[in-house]
Amino acid sequence: MRLAGSADALGPRITGYQFPDAEDLRKRYSWHMAEGEAVCPRGAWSFRFPALTCDESPRISAWLREVADYAERSPVSGRPGILEFTEPNLRFSGAGSQRSEAVLQVALDLGFQPPWHRRREAGDPFCLVIHLMSGQLRSAAGEWDEEIARYPDGTSY
Repeated sequence: MRLAGSADALGPRITGYQFPDAEDLRKRYSWHMAEGEAVCPRGAWSFRFPALTCDESPRISAWLREVADYAERSPVSGRPGILEFTEPNLRFSGAGSQRSEAVLQVALDLGFQPPWHRRREAGDPFCLVIHLMSGQLRSAAGEWDEEIARYPDGTSY
């Protein structure tokens, strides 16, 4: 998936499990490895970290669709809340919308921070601001669904 605005961009993907060889399937399917690239006017960097539990990963595409609905002023949509996860590496929030365009604020903390903004403790994330049209959000949500389909949560074990 790629979320790219005019200045900032984020390209996260799921590349596997934190414990792919664990005999206990509950442990094997507990955390997704997230990696990707981020870009802002100051530079580009990559990240890799077990940042999402396997049941948290699907929430990203659902949230992107909620933001697209909100941007289109769908009568059934309310303003989407903040999307946070167990690990504080990644947080999404809507910073506004107008005419089918949404403004996302993506907070990158700890393992996802750029090299010039490294911190030892969570709570001072580096933020990207990404302007996207509702159609781009829906496309990104579909791409994320395809991404996580390759690494299911293991609920069928």
